[in-house]
Amino acid sequence: MSGEAISSAILTIASIVCVFSFVSVVYPSIISAGDPIISRTNSMGDQILTDVEILHEATAAEGTEVDVWIKNVGPKGISSGLISESDLFFGKSGNFERISYDENGSLAPCWNYSIEQSKDNNWDKGETLLIKIKPTDVPVSGEKYFIKFGTYNGVSKETYFTVS
Repeated sequence: MSGEAISSAILTIASIVCVFSFVSVVYPSIISAGDPIISRTNSMGDQILTDVEILHEATAAEGTEVDVWIKNVGPKGISSGLISESDLFFGKSGNFERISYDENGSLAPCWNYSIEQSKDNNWDKGETLLIKIKPTDVPVSGEKYFIKFGTYNGVSKETYFTVS
């Protein structure tokens, strides 16, 4: 009888050790499998809360620059450090290029920005971003141009306009 009790005890202990071993091997895999899903969900939430609208385009500085006004119409503000991470495409219809950000606006082609009606350096809901584009070539009157602005998280708006 005591032999059966010892055998049962050994089998119970072995079973418990096996269960703990299995859990310690499988549990981290299950948890890490959820990380990409959580990350993607956070990214999608960020995109859903971001929205912009191109309001107006015009030539400026004697026709050597193009000014574009873009309003933040989403509920999420964008910090000034992320605005420069945005993508800007500009050029004649069918012949446009990505324009690099340049804080000083000195190297053509480039773009820089200022936030209108802002009390801080963040582009908050309802505020307008004035983008100054310095293209390689002076915009030609009567020509159709393409502008596409994409925020750091992939939300974008585009439009065509004709230089007058």
